[in-house]
Amino acid sequence: MRLARKLILAVVVAILLVVVAHDYSAVKEEIRDHQERLADDVVTMGYGLSFTLSQVLAVSGPEAAEALIARRNQGARVQARWVALDVPPTDRRAVRLPPEMIAELRRGEPAQLIRGNGPSARLFVYRPFAGQDPVHDLAEASESLARLHQSQRRRIVGVIVESGVILLLAIGGALAFGFRFVAQPIRELVAQARRIGAGDLSQRLQLKGHHELSELAAEMNLMRDHLREARDRLAAESAAKLAAVDQLRHAERVATVGQLASGVAHELGTPLNVVAGHAKMISSGEGTHQEDLDSARVIAEQSARMTAIIRQLLDFARRGKPRLENGDLGVVTERTAKMLAHLAMQHQVLLRLSPTGGAGQVRMDEAQVQQVIANLLLNAIQAMPEGGRIDIALDQVRVSPPSGASAERDYARLVIADEGGGIPPDSLPRIFEPFFTTKDVGDGTGLGLSVCQGIVEEHGGWIEVDSQVGKGSRFSVYLPVLGAPMSDLTGGDAAP
Repeated sequence: MRLARKLILAVVVAILLVVVAHDYSAVKEEIRDHQERLADDVVTMGYGLSFTLSQVLAVSGPEAAEALIARRNQGARVQARWVALDVPPTDRRAVRLPPEMIAELRRGEPAQLIRGNGPSARLFVYRPFAGQDPVHDLAEASESLARLHQSQRRRIVGVIVESGVILLLAIGGALAFGFRFVAQPIRELVAQARRIGAGDLSQRLQLKGHHELSELAAEMNLMRDHLREARDRLAAESAAKLAAVDQLRHAERVATVGQLASGVAHELGTPLNVVAGHAKMISSGEGTHQEDLDSARVIAEQSARMTAIIRQLLDFARRGKPRLENGDLGVVTERTAKMLAHLAMQHQVLLRLSPTGGAGQVRMDEAQVQQVIANLLLNAIQAMPEGGRIDIALDQVRVSPPSGASAERDYARLVIADEGGGIPPDSLPRIFEPFFTTKDVGDGTGLGLSVCQGIVEEHGGWIEVDSQVGKGSRFSVYLPVLGAPMSDLTGGDAAP
């Protein structure tokens, strides 16, 4: 908890600074008061001494004044001396004073100074003798400042000890307060943020108290509730969207089945006629035993053929999840074109399928890919109401996806080109949008190409369109050939 440590350190430093500043101020104040009291005592003593000495000197002479001073100094804390101005330095009464102090004394004002440092320092007070004009004699009173110095040292040591005790108490209190009210809540907030970041929205954060961190926890809980609601809503919407997409694909597949009905009817018509003819031959009894056996064999073959056609149609119309399997895109394309051949003939459209050359080995859901091919072929047939030709080609190319999500690799490319009227340039960017169609009302739902695009993208491919008005359209379907992992193309594992 770097923030907690910084807050604790800031509190401790602030407390220490306050304590040191307070104690320093107190010590300075005590020293000043002590010094002032000492100075007052010395000044008072000097004042009295100046009157006394001046009187003794006038009445009894210098010897009596000296004797008075000697008796006064015996055992006294404040020492007295008779000094004079304007005497030679060799005179025992001579004293050295600063010029400004001498000027004050000559005006009859007292003066004081401190000589020495530390324990040897002394306070000196000078007072002119009363009645002298000009001033010549001075009464000197002095006292040692050693006791004051010792008192200062004791007080400083006491301040240091006091500051240390207060600092330890402050550190202990700050640590307890910081970890209880700062570090622990922040740790819980960080843990909750990590859980939310990992997608775990099951827990709410409870912080006691009414402070900024508890407010942050409440906001984080509110965010967690909103995220949970949004996730649940998104999950429900995604499920509904998947269901709707599945319904749309099934509806489009059923619509395609309806359009394939005529082609299927044609495919079933021929074997039905064959079955009916051979059945009549057997029932007439006119054939030989061998002819009856041949007719029965033909009936069995045609029945199997019809069963396969019907099963193929049912598989195409059945709704289910994609089941990717190895398959031949050329075979699926040829089978779908054969189913639509009769419908194309009714619209005077020629389906021309170029040889595939084994270029269509892909992993696919055949029913879904067949739906894509059928939709593209039906669109091409409907784009030529006056007839024409549809070219169907399959080859293998090495290209990169349009998204640029992966490097170049091999793709099977199925090209369906018609000779219709083409797609207008302003409509071309929207042809894969759901419910967008350029057909007349009632001729299409606008879902076919959207469903086709979704299926192809789920297979790791894409659809390209090249269209010119009046010349026709060319749809190219790209599907990855066998040999490359689907995760390189779709961003995830392929369905089994």
